[in-house]
Amino acid sequence: MDNNKLTIESAILGDLPRIIEFVVNWLEKKGLGKFSFALETSVDEASTNIVKHAYGGKGGFFEISCDLEGDEIVVTITDHSKRFDPDIVPVPDIGADLEHRKIGGLGIYMMRKMMDVVDFSYIEGVGNRLVMRKKITA
Repeated sequence: MDNNKLTIESAILGDLPRIIEFVVNWLEKKGLGKFSFALETSVDEASTNIVKHAYGGKGGFFEISCDLEGDEIVVTITDHSKRFDPDIVPVPDIGADLEHRKIGGLGIYMMRKMMDVVDFSYIEGVGNRLVMRKKITA
């Protein structure tokens, strides 16, 4: 494992703590622990969605890298599942009463609220790539 990259050949839900620990450790080594909540939450949501929805919980290729680019933390997650289109995911009705809200469906919404950039793309022959950016300057 590189210092900034974690690859799991067949990621399952049981790997989520390992993925989060990787991100938290990287942030701490860089002196960026104050960004842990936003990054942990966003990475957990993205990783859970990949494992549960892209791979149906049966395991599949998962790679995450953390980098510093200028004044941004950049987290890139790659999977080898079928093409994912975030635009087909309904926007959650966060204004609805709790008893009328649909369970789930907040992952992409939360990532977009906590990160400065959330970019989904599909690379033919590679798979889905999610790039999330968080500014580290005020």
